[in-house]
Amino acid sequence: MNGVPQPAEDPAARRARMARKRACYNCLGTGLSIVFAVVSVLAALNPHSKIGGMLDHKAWGAVIVAVWAILPPAFFWWDWVHYLQHEPADSEARKIAEHTHDLARNMWLGLLALVTLGFFKIV
Repeated sequence: MNGVPQPAEDPAARRARMARKRACYNCLGTGLSIVFAVVSVLAALNPHSKIGGMLDHKAWGAVIVAVWAILPPAFFWWDWVHYLQHEPADSEARKIAEHTHDLARNMWLGLLALVTLGFFKIV
């Protein structure tokens, strides 16, 4: 900074710093997802749910389903690309992330299906 060359960061120190940042990112994402999941399911179960006078139940449902369809994949992508790109392919951190992403994806798809069915009664 200020034109002064900075020493290169030790790869192990960088991985440790990124692991701490990733833990915060995932903790925040998990907490927000749980809150939004509860709100989404409650809104889907209540046929009279709406946001003020702007969105009726069906429009509210479209917004919720769109958010659930777009944000979780973006979250997982950012987690993988930003936080795990410097991890060796065979590292324990990558294996844990792959397993965690698989579990989270399955829960996400189940919730997306539940909310979609709750709002739009497709079946």
